[in-house]
Amino acid sequence: MENTYGSPVVSRSGGASSAPVTTGGAAQSDGVSECAGSAIGEVLRFAADVVARLVAKDAEVGADVRRGFFDYFLTVVTEAEPVSFEALRAEMRRARVTPEMLADEFIPDVARRLGEMWHRDEATFAKVSIGSARLQAILHDISHDWRADSLHGSGAGTVLLVLPLGEQHTLGACVLAAQLRRRGVSVCVCIGPDVGDLRRLVLRRHFDAAMLSLGAHENLDICCNFVETIREGLGNDVRIAVGGAILESETDIAARLGVDVATQDLEVALAALGLDGSAKSARPAV
Repeated sequence: MENTYGSPVVSRSGGASSAPVTTGGAAQSDGVSECAGSAIGEVLRFAADVVARLVAKDAEVGADVRRGFFDYFLTVVTEAEPVSFEALRAEMRRARVTPEMLADEFIPDVARRLGEMWHRDEATFAKVSIGSARLQAILHDISHDWRADSLHGSGAGTVLLVLPLGEQHTLGACVLAAQLRRRGVSVCVCIGPDVGDLRRLVLRRHFDAAMLSLGAHENLDICCNFVETIREGLGNDVRIAVGGAILESETDIAARLGVDVATQDLEVALAALGLDGSAKSARPAV
């Protein structure tokens, strides 16, 4: 005697059938398998749709939180009354903003907004200067423990980062230095040296590579001298990268300066400098 089950089975049309299903016939068994597969497919599609909606909702909420934190952070650096670092940290925790995110995303974004406010006459020079100084102070507070030697055995190399005299984007160089250190790269930041200062530095210390941060066209000649001085001190094979705002208006900077790469992409620069091996494994989640 064949066993029968009275449970309803989902039909191809999506409805339910109350007819008993036998398990002994091959043809009937195949029909049940096809109907069950259809039902499972519908469930999976429904589940996928629910997950997609939840992800989209989370992304929307996350974007709102990030916009809210950006506005708060802009206020922190531009208001007359300074906000305590403890209050900033509390707001970072609420918005789930890590120190790395603050350094890599929010500080550069707020710095750009300050520049836009200045160009649009929405902020005075004093306000922009105070804001930039606060950004740099905040970066110092959150990054003072980011040292290459804290990443034990990283061996990611040493870089000389040079910012010519007269450049206004010292904050950008500090952000770059913090990013490099988190990747295990030891960085020496040299701001506003003359050729003699730079020559003494490269003769006294060893560096695996060098980076130049350049924004003003007026500094092209001095940067050419810097490149020659670095190669004289460290050897002609030393790799040199250049980045900065000047790349937005110049396309042949690498050839003009005689460097190995001109880029705004840190990963591209590290690869060109031969420092993307163990440094990648030390990269934080941002």
